[in-house]
Amino acid sequence: MMIRRRSLSRGWYPESREEVEENIGRWERETADASPEKGSAGIAPHAGWFFSGRLAWRVVSRLVPAGTVVLLGGHRSRRDPPTCWEEDAFETPCGLLEADGPLRDRLARETGAVPDGSPDNTVEVLLPLVKAAFPDARAVCLRVPPSPAAERLGMVLAEQAAGGASIAVLASTDLTHYGPNYGFAPRGSGKAAEEWVRTVNDRDFLEAAVRKEARRMVELGRDGKAACSAGAAAAAAVFASARGLEGRLLEYATSLDRQPSTSFVGYGAVLYV
Repeated sequence: MMIRRRSLSRGWYPESREEVEENIGRWERETADASPEKGSAGIAPHAGWFFSGRLAWRVVSRLVPAGTVVLLGGHRSRRDPPTCWEEDAFETPCGLLEADGPLRDRLARETGAVPDGSPDNTVEVLLPLVKAAFPDARAVCLRVPPSPAAERLGMVLAEQAAGGASIAVLASTDLTHYGPNYGFAPRGSGKAAEEWVRTVNDRDFLEAAVRKEARRMVELGRDGKAACSAGAAAAAAVFASARGLEGRLLEYATSLDRQPSTSFVGYGAVLYV
């Protein structure tokens, strides 16, 4: 059995099952929802758990139970093909998360996804949450470029679901990366810049995500720098649209809510029900 081992340090997410469960328990107490809706797809952030783990858990924990969770990551350019992780299982603090090899191979054939052996936080940081929420589920891990390939993948996933495949789709993106650390500061610095990110750049992307406007999402992410992995999010939106799902914005935050800095990142939690 080929196993993809953990590549991220402890600063990204915990090393033990006990720490994972402790984090989840705290998040549940902080964000308890009465009769929460369940969804077949969602968009979650992928920063370290200190910054965005709670938002990511809000999405993962509200996915419908499925035989396979399809995780869509990013950090791809528009010229890149989709890629897929080819291992048989993925290491997490909660045990091995087994891959759905047959579904992975079908998706690769139909979308042109190529093998990907490189480390990637956009997918890896969500694996322990998926394993904790769905201990018996399998996974398919792909990375999606901000190009027409995202729409193609979303439609292929919807076709698989329509054909009877038990799948939930979990896309991964952070939002605006603002400040000197990221070389992006069109509104200068300070409160005015923070307000622009929260109420304009990030809001426009999240509103497009809720409305399932996949091409607009790619445009805002690629040209407006409103998302680092817009292709993954767009694929989830296409899947949701084809399956007749409605978008819900569960929560929005920025890294400034956790740690003051001249550079900061936005995070959104979207569920399709």
